[in-house]
Amino acid sequence: MTAALHILWPVALRSIGAMQRHKVLVRSQCRRCGALMRVDLDDMVARHGSSGSLIDVQERCRMVACDGAAFYLASPGYGGPWRTLLGDPGLAEGLANGVAPVTAETLLGPTAR
Repeated sequence: MTAALHILWPVALRSIGAMQRHKVLVRSQCRRCGALMRVDLDDMVARHGSSGSLIDVQERCRMVACDGAAFYLASPGYGGPWRTLLGDPGLAEGLANGVAPVTAETLLGPTAR
């Protein structure tokens, strides 16, 4: 990603450390199976450093037996809107018609509370 594009993102999303400081919620979603997973920012700092960015990053899906690529989403807090962290049009291509997100509730049905 070029530096010029990077400055278009809100400050709270530009680095993993900034996401931690602003208490941003982060999820990953697989393009192939749709698995929607929580992301632990402490783990991400350990892996990529606090100056690392999740913008335009894709990693292997963590779902067993899936060989898909997962991208990242961020939200300012619970109940807030989720923003896909893909700015590169080539990486974002196909998301609108992609597989729907899959959660435990999708797989198991609503849980009794």
